[in-house]
Amino acid sequence: MSTNPITNWIKSTMEKVDDIELRMKDRVAEASINAQKLSDERHGPHKSHLFFRNERRDKGFNNFYQANSAFKGKEAGCVNSFKSARYYMGEAAKERDAILERIAQE
Repeated sequence: MSTNPITNWIKSTMEKVDDIELRMKDRVAEASINAQKLSDERHGPHKSHLFFRNERRDKGFNNFYQANSAFKGKEAGCVNSFKSARYYMGEAAKERDAILERIAQE
């Protein structure tokens, strides 16, 4: 070693070539792992096509256009759906039964 204190200080703070190569190997390995993760996530069986879209199967289909904010979250508010058709058919049947009862009482 040199007796010059500045040279000793510079050599003591310099990175060793082996350390630089080890960090480079780690970075390459990490980049490879991350690339494989991206590939697996893109082409995996659970995310086959348009993987970035929200999967709604576990929640059920409930993203109908709402006719009015008062109907939001109720069967009556889902425009052009079987839910709303079933609701309004049920309401019509109730009204029909009420009319038939009224006629029967007269």
